[in-house]
Amino acid sequence: MDRIINATGSDTIYLWYYRSGKIVKKAFNNRTWIFVSGDSYDLGILEKSLDATSYIYRHTQMNDIYGTRDGIQIYLRPSKIPDIAGRIEQAFGYRLKIYNADINVILRFMATRNLEFYGLKNLYEDDMDISSAEICPVAENRRIRYVIINGRKYSNDIYREVYSCIQDNDIIVYRNYSREFITLLKDMNRHGYIISSTFNREKSFESYGRHSYMPGTVRIKNKICIDADSLIYRESGLSGIFELSRASLLPAETVSTVTPGTVVSAVEIKEALKRKILIPFRKDDYEIPKTPHEFFSADTGGIIFNPEPGIYENVYEIDFSSMYPGIIVNYGVSPENISGQKTSFLSSFLRGLLERRLFYKAISDRSDTYSRRNKALKTLLLNSFGYTGYKNAKFGRIDAHEKITHTGRTIIETAMRIAEDNNFRVLHGVVDSLWLSGNGSITKTINDICEKTCIPIVLDSHYKWIAFMPQNNGIGSANRYIGLRTDNTFKVRGIEMRRRDSPPLVKKFQEDALNVLKCEFHELQDRLEDLHRLKKRYMKLEGFNMDDFRIQLGINRHIEEYRVKNITYHLMKTAGYKQELYPGMLISGIIIDKAHNIILDRTEFFDRKYYSDLLERASRPFDFIISKSRNNVPYFN
Repeated sequence: MDRIINATGSDTIYLWYYRSGKIVKKAFNNRTWIFVSGDSYDLGILEKSLDATSYIYRHTQMNDIYGTRDGIQIYLRPSKIPDIAGRIEQAFGYRLKIYNADINVILRFMATRNLEFYGLKNLYEDDMDISSAEICPVAENRRIRYVIINGRKYSNDIYREVYSCIQDNDIIVYRNYSREFITLLKDMNRHGYIISSTFNREKSFESYGRHSYMPGTVRIKNKICIDADSLIYRESGLSGIFELSRASLLPAETVSTVTPGTVVSAVEIKEALKRKILIPFRKDDYEIPKTPHEFFSADTGGIIFNPEPGIYENVYEIDFSSMYPGIIVNYGVSPENISGQKTSFLSSFLRGLLERRLFYKAISDRSDTYSRRNKALKTLLLNSFGYTGYKNAKFGRIDAHEKITHTGRTIIETAMRIAEDNNFRVLHGVVDSLWLSGNGSITKTINDICEKTCIPIVLDSHYKWIAFMPQNNGIGSANRYIGLRTDNTFKVRGIEMRRRDSPPLVKKFQEDALNVLKCEFHELQDRLEDLHRLKKRYMKLEGFNMDDFRIQLGINRHIEEYRVKNITYHLMKTAGYKQELYPGMLISGIIIDKAHNIILDRTEFFDRKYYSDLLERASRPFDFIISKSRNNVPYFN
C-alpha cells in the first residue's frame, strides 16, 4: 500500500508516496479560499473592489465556533493569500473579520482532502520501515574533526562516508546545534561531494521568562531531514515524530523544528477544517471583561500541598492521567462554552487524541514504538491545556484556561475526601497527583475517584519508603523527594542529579548513594557507614575523568548585554572564538577558580574547594534520610 510520508509546495503540492522502498512524487494543483465577514455596508465596498479584479468570490454563510457568519468567500491561490488579506486588513481594519488566511498550506491541503501522513491500518501497527540515518558531526575550533553515523565514529574519509549515508537513506537525522552539519555539507560541496541543500539560520526566543535556542535547520533535496536537537525527537524519537505528524498533518520535517505548542495549534486547525469551522486570522476574543475582584480571584492555579518533612513507609502515589485535557473532554470546557457542557469544539477534537494517548499508555511496555507514541502524545496533551490560555492561540481564551484550573482544584479536593473516607492520609499533593499512606484499599480508592470525577486516575508508584526533603526554612518542599518503589527502582525529584547544571561528578555520587540506600526502611540506619565511605572516596576528587568536572551553563543574553561579569560571561569569552553563541544555547566548562570566575572549556586543573562544596551539598538529602531513619520510627497512620 502506498502511504504519504511527506508533502512540499504551495500553489502546486507534491505528495511523497513511499512505494516498495522508494519515494514517488505526485503533483496536485492547489486552490483554496479565504472568508471575510462583517456588516453589509463594508462587505459591499469589498465586493466592488473585488469586481475590479479577476478573483472569483461568492456571498455565503459559514460557521465559526460561536455560530453562523454572513460574508464573502474569495477563491485564490495560496501564494496570493498574504497579499489579499493584508490589503483587506489595511483598508478596513477590524471592521471586517478575515478567516482561514494564515493556515499552513500543507496542513490545509491534507485536511480538506482527508489525507494522512504515515497512515496506520490500526493502532497496533508498527511504524513504516523507512531507511534512516543519524549523522552527528563533531567540531573543534569550527572545524569538523570526526562524524558519528548511527553511533559509529568516522575520522577518515568523512566526506565519502557522509555522502554515501545520505544517498542510501530517505530520512536524515542531523545534529546542527552549533552549525556543525551546515559546516560539514559546505565542506563536502567544496571537495566535490555535492549535496543539494538549503539552510535556515538559528533563532533565539524568550517564552515564559526563559530563553530558548533553535538551531539552524537543514533541508536536503529528496530527503526528509529531522533535527536531532528538537524536543520531540529527543523525547520520543522518530516514532514520536511520525505520531505527531499523523495527528497534526504537518510534515515530519516541520514537526521536528517547531514547538509542541505549534503542533497543538495545528491539530486544532486540522479538526476545524474537517468540521468546516472557520479559523480566525486575527483574534478578538482573548478574555471576558472582569471586575478587579473577579480578576484577582479568577485563576489561582493548581493545588499544591507542602508535605511534612520526613520519611514515610508504604506510600502510594496516584496520578490523574492527562487531567487538564480530561477536563476539557469530559467537562466540555471551550472558548465558546466557558461554563462547560457535554460537547464543545475543544472537547470534541481532544477526545480522540486523549483516548489514543491513554491507549498507548496502557500498552507502552509492549514495545518501544508504543512507548514513544505515548510520550509524544503526552507532550501534545500537556501543551493543549497551556494553549487554552495563550492569547494568540486560534482557539485559546484565558477564561477557558481559568475554568479548567478551577475544575482541577475541585477534582483534587474531591479525590482527597474520597481517599480519607477509604482510610488513607494525604501526605502530599501537586496539581494532579496525590501521595497517600494508610491501610485502605488503593484499588477501591482509585475506582471511587474515577467514578466520581470522570477523570482516569492510575497508581503511579508504590513506595517501600519515600523521604520528603525540607526547604531551607524547614518547611517541606513540594518537589524534592527520594522514594524507593516496591520494584527496587527509585523516583527522585529536585535533587542535584536532576539539575542540568550539575557536573557528572555530582550525578555519579548521587547515583552511587541511591544504590547504598536501596534497602528496606528498617535497614537504612545500617547504611550510615557505607554512605560515609562513599562520600569520603568522592571527596578525595581523585581517579575521575576531567569531563566529570564539567558544568553546563545556559546563556540568557548576548555577551555585550551582561552587566555582571559572572561565570557564564567568562565562559562565553573563552568559548566565543570557537563557535557563535546565542541566548538559549548551552555551553560547558570546568571551573578552575570560582572566586575569580575562571572557567575553561579544556583544562587539567579544577577548583577543589568548589567541587568539594558541590559534593557536600549533594550529600545532604542522603544525610537527612539516614538521620530521620535512625530512630526506626517512620511516619505512617
